[in-house]
Amino acid sequence: MPDEFSATPEQVRAAVAGLKSALDAHLAAVESRAGENDPHVQAAYDALASAGETYDDALFSAYEEVTPFGPVDSDEDDEDSDDDETETDDEDDEEADDEDDDLEWEAPEDE
Repeated sequence: MPDEFSATPEQVRAAVAGLKSALDAHLAAVESRAGENDPHVQAAYDALASAGETYDDALFSAYEEVTPFGPVDSDEDDEDSDDDETETDDEDDEEADDEDDDLEWEAPEDE
């Protein structure tokens, strides 16, 4: 049940419009990247992550609904957790890597 400070439908629509805009900006930055560490791509990535979080928060606040998108661990997070890993963790990571190999992007079907 939405709380007393729920997002309005208009706020949810504004958040999804911001997400769509951020997706377009990210794609444009990637298409015109000037190298592996292009700061424009990083800025667009950060803006996209922020817009996604804003949309998720508004959607949940208004409708108690979620998206299938979750937080992505940064490289820094991975480095911090590497110190605490055990061999069991390494085995789990290998299994997860194998599962990731099965994931492929599929183009949408024409209607």
